[in-house]
Amino acid sequence: MKESASNVIHGHGVSLITPFNATGEVDYPALERLTTSLIRSNVHFLVVLGHASEAALLDEDEQVRVMDFVSEINNGTKELVGGVAGTSTRNAMRRVATFDRRDFTSIFCGTPAPLPSSNSGYIGHYRSIAQASPLPILMHHERAIVGQSEWVLEMANEKNVSGVIDESGRVELFDQWIQKRPSGFGLLSARDSMALPLFALGIDGVVSTIGNAFPDAFGEIVDLLDFGAMHEARLRHHELASLLRVMEIEGRPTTIKSVLSQLNRCSPSVRLPNTPVTEATHQLIYKAIAELPEHIGSKLLSQLT
Repeated sequence: MKESASNVIHGHGVSLITPFNATGEVDYPALERLTTSLIRSNVHFLVVLGHASEAALLDEDEQVRVMDFVSEINNGTKELVGGVAGTSTRNAMRRVATFDRRDFTSIFCGTPAPLPSSNSGYIGHYRSIAQASPLPILMHHERAIVGQSEWVLEMANEKNVSGVIDESGRVELFDQWIQKRPSGFGLLSARDSMALPLFALGIDGVVSTIGNAFPDAFGEIVDLLDFGAMHEARLRHHELASLLRVMEIEGRPTTIKSVLSQLNRCSPSVRLPNTPVTEATHQLIYKAIAELPEHIGSKLLSQLT
């Protein structure tokens, strides 16, 4: 039997990035500053090693250290979701079976690698992980491919699967999932620019990337949407819309690191095969930030002081 709907993770979560220094190593001072600022914000939960983290480019020791580091800084302040990078089924099962961090409430499991060729491949992958996991898992729906998204509703009935984090932002998919999901299965979007229409359909929350830089500004949109204040949420959405559109030009994590770099929060460094944004996108990001309303910058400053 599924868990009660009241226990579904909801609201505004942030997919925490992994800052790197100039030599490509994890920048722990920057990670501490970023985590601290998010703890001070109105973010409801943090996803460590989620879809914006470059987790697949970290070795296992680095992944463990990052989770332990963030957990220590958080010290129980925010709800934490730990991530297991997209990998083979056997390796993912091994990783979740030994996941003994008590302050994490669930495990985000990235898209399997290599990609399954059918719905049954996704079902077998996530079912095996759920059965091996000591904590409820959040699945990752990365791409909407015709005929290959049915596995989400099939897995929604598994007792140790708490929900799905979707990156496609496809309205027709969410419409179907919302109508057919069982009670206790959470629907979360990872597409920042689609939060407004998807909340209108009835999703439970957003795991944002922009929240790394502007957690309170984006969190206000989510709170208004969750409360049903659609008009006010729409006004706030329009304030961030230009930046959200620019962030989709080259995708994450490169764009959010460019944003954070321009805010003097961390280096824009990424690990190959990712590369920093082009100069053209860099300038578009600069312009979008410069045109943000003054009150957004004031909220950001309050987190840093």
